[in-house]
Amino acid sequence: MSLNLAKQDYLREVAKKLTNAEFGAKTHIVETACTYLRVSKAQLYRELETVGFKSNRKQRSDKGKTLVSQEAAELVGGIVLAATSKTGKKRMPINLALEIASDSGKAPKVSAATISRAMKQYFCHPTQLTTPSAHQQQRSLHPNHVWQCDASICVVFYLPKSGVCVMDERQFYKNKPGNIKKIEKDRVVRYVITDHTSGSIYFQYVWGAESSENLTNVFLNAIQKRSLQEPMHGVPFIFYVDQGSANTSGLFRNLLQRLNVKFIAHATHNSRAKGQVEQANNLIETQYESTLTFKTINSLEELNADAAKWRVMFNETKIHSRTKRTRNQVWQMIRPEQLRIAPTLDLCMELVSTAPVERTVKGDLTVQHTIKGYGENFYSVKHIPGIYVGAKVDVVVNPYRAPDIDVLMRNELGEQVIYTCEPDQYDIFGQLQASPAIGETIQSMPDSQIDQSRKRIEKQAYGAETQAEVDKAIKKRIPAYKGQIDPNAHVTKHEVPEYLPRAGEQMSTPQQTRKLAPLNYIQAAKQIKGLVGDLWTAEHMQMLKTTYPDGNVLQEDIQSWVDRIQSGGNKPKLKVVGE
Repeated sequence: MSLNLAKQDYLREVAKKLTNAEFGAKTHIVETACTYLRVSKAQLYRELETVGFKSNRKQRSDKGKTLVSQEAAELVGGIVLAATSKTGKKRMPINLALEIASDSGKAPKVSAATISRAMKQYFCHPTQLTTPSAHQQQRSLHPNHVWQCDASICVVFYLPKSGVCVMDERQFYKNKPGNIKKIEKDRVVRYVITDHTSGSIYFQYVWGAESSENLTNVFLNAIQKRSLQEPMHGVPFIFYVDQGSANTSGLFRNLLQRLNVKFIAHATHNSRAKGQVEQANNLIETQYESTLTFKTINSLEELNADAAKWRVMFNETKIHSRTKRTRNQVWQMIRPEQLRIAPTLDLCMELVSTAPVERTVKGDLTVQHTIKGYGENFYSVKHIPGIYVGAKVDVVVNPYRAPDIDVLMRNELGEQVIYTCEPDQYDIFGQLQASPAIGETIQSMPDSQIDQSRKRIEKQAYGAETQAEVDKAIKKRIPAYKGQIDPNAHVTKHEVPEYLPRAGEQMSTPQQTRKLAPLNYIQAAKQIKGLVGDLWTAEHMQMLKTTYPDGNVLQEDIQSWVDRIQSGGNKPKLKVVGE
């Protein structure tokens, strides 16, 4: 303390001398003070300012400026940035980048310190360029609004003889890929799901690697009600994952679509996008998996059961740094309209491969659809705008209201609109309950757009004001569009020339004879008696048998027998076939 006071006294004395010094005498005073204090002139003046001395020296006109251009500074900074690894490790020093740029004629011959100051001035210093961009914080609206998911290789793996083991880093590090290959199929993957609002954690261990099958099973287990000790369940409104192939598979995306879950995939290597679930992974590694060294776990089932005990405890007891409450306490704040109860696990598994199917609208404005576990049902679609008999519509089971179905339609803007339809109800006689009873007033089906178009066009065709006038015109066979169009206009517009006849040869055809199948005695007698009535006798029957001993009576002879009997003859005159 005394030394500082003595120095301040000395500086005040020097400042007084400089203030009172004549022109030309200040140089000697400054040099003497610098030698005594062992500092530079610049340092001396800075320290004199601490005791209130003002030198009144003019500042350099180029103060704050540099000889290095912005283009040169950005080039050097860019060279260092390009040589920096994706993990942020700088591979090239600034002096080497400067040497490369200057030898290429793109930067002045200055020191590394000078170029470093210039790069900071132009905001292109490597330390500045590698800083992360500012990010906008986002919030979720309520519990189950947004779930985040992430998968990581666990610190444990499975050995058939030893059960679940903690990975020894001395054996399985990056420079020993052979050892890692040995346990590749025995690795344990940890899937972690967090509720963004409450911070509630669900995690589960699976075999092998990330896959759509593993992700689907974990997600379905997470949305189910597991126990009364775990409040977190239900279907989220948004599911947030990284853009991996397993996460974006068609089957898993189809499941989310069927459950009306919005899928958001962020870019890979962007850990900040799902910082909450990354923090959850760290908590699980440090707070739970660190204890596995002291446990004997023989199977994956035992591992998940043990993890569930820790998970229940953690969500119930640990205070969240943001909410200042436990995770269960915050999740319990969910409102009924925010909690979408998941369908049964069996129906959910069916939804994985369930896609909308095309159905044809029947004459009573219904569609037919079969749902596994609910059988075949008919659904009325008459309330849907633009529907008509024969229309093709896409239908799919509504997972929250099965056996209800969703009918997918497009509005005039091309946007998809979903209409939920309940199955028709039938009485004990198999009759539609909504149908009017016989004898009651029958209410006609509403006109579809096609019906409206057809009626409007028919009125235009017959110049009618009402449908009754249309029906009357059709009954009287009045031509449509009479006086409005010429039905032969497309014919008369063509002028067809007359052609001279061409020489040819007359073709003759052989005479053709049509032969009918013969009749037996009974068939022939019936035909003849039917034509002559009571004139037919037993004698005529005997004559018939005598004339045709083979039993085949020619149909061509029937008229001859009729003529003979009616004229009083005993035997008809027969003719040669083909005569």
